[in-house]
Amino acid sequence: MRRLAALVVGVVLGATATLTACGSGGGSRTFHAEFTRAIQVFPAVKVRVLGVAVGQVENVVNNAGGVDVTFSVSDPDIQLPSDVKAVIVPASLLGERYIQLFPAYHGGPQLQAGASIPLARTGVPAEPDELLRSLNTYLSGLDPKTVTRFVENAAKVLKGNGANLNRLIQHGSGVISTLAAKRNDLKAMIVELDKLTTTLSSRQRGIGDLIHNYNTVAHAVVDDRAALEGTISGLNQASLQLAGLLIAHRQPLHQDIESLTRTGRTLSRNVEAFAETGRWATRLFLAASRAADFNADWLRLNQQGQELGALVLIRLEQRLEEMCQGAGSLKCAVPQYWAAHAPQLFCFKAVCPKPHGSAVAALTKALKQNPRVKAALKSRSHGRSIRLVARSLLNRTVGNPYRWMQR
Repeated sequence: MRRLAALVVGVVLGATATLTACGSGGGSRTFHAEFTRAIQVFPAVKVRVLGVAVGQVENVVNNAGGVDVTFSVSDPDIQLPSDVKAVIVPASLLGERYIQLFPAYHGGPQLQAGASIPLARTGVPAEPDELLRSLNTYLSGLDPKTVTRFVENAAKVLKGNGANLNRLIQHGSGVISTLAAKRNDLKAMIVELDKLTTTLSSRQRGIGDLIHNYNTVAHAVVDDRAALEGTISGLNQASLQLAGLLIAHRQPLHQDIESLTRTGRTLSRNVEAFAETGRWATRLFLAASRAADFNADWLRLNQQGQELGALVLIRLEQRLEEMCQGAGSLKCAVPQYWAAHAPQLFCFKAVCPKPHGSAVAALTKALKQNPRVKAALKSRSHGRSIRLVARSLLNRTVGNPYRWMQR
């Protein structure tokens, strides 16, 4: 019993020493991050890099400019780049949250212990109460009397026309689906029609000459009608000879036509199955293309390496900064430039500049305003416009769900 007691005491003392050593955080480093708000962020909340927990939040303090979050990185092998960014990621709509640091360190200057990540490089998610307030503001702006009159008039108009309305909606849905599936063809057709119209408007003289030449040909045909009548008679005789040839070989032709008919009916009966197979095959390959990261040669399983749309936008921002550095323009090689010129994509602050136009238009304008970047793009774009280059850049980074089917 004494030996057993001594053994138990030894195990307990060893475990206590181990826990004390683990809790001391021998390689732990402390950093700060400034957020506009930090809802559901409290001490012990996880800090992650590429989805892997590397530390935790130590303290959360409100200040005049927002919230100062103190966090630690316990793994001494984990290094952070000096321009690291931080976003608060909700694990669920109302549940626990964690802080994601990105991009991962690949070399260069490191973020020193005690340093602070400013508001310009942090982001926070939209809260449910903000969405509810926006919905409440929208609903409060509706005039009850106007809405009542609209409902009453709509009820009078639709009374007794329910079946017709249902058919209209059903057919309208089919038409819209067909147009949506053919949008690329329609776009190409409109572009070609515009080219044709422009060409015709600038070729009026040529069209006049064409009509004159056609009139000349018509006169020539009238003058040579006797020769044409002889040609038609010859064609008639050739048709008779062809008919005799077909009659002489009608039995083998009948069998061939019967075989072709059976083949056509088989294809007709299975056309829906063929179409369904093609549709699912398209979705399968589209999903496979989205799941594969060809740059890193991996499959994105469980959202590894890409947990937020903000990560993709930061990656695009880095590519633009690298392009500016390569062109020798340091003016646009900083995040502040892109946050000011394309806030639709790169502004992570609580209050951003008012965006004007689409993301493609904003990115195109930002690229054109820099002479060095504009010259570098023209030399490498192989004749494409800067707008097409910007659209291609967005499609290959932020994503276009139809780009794989357009190749």
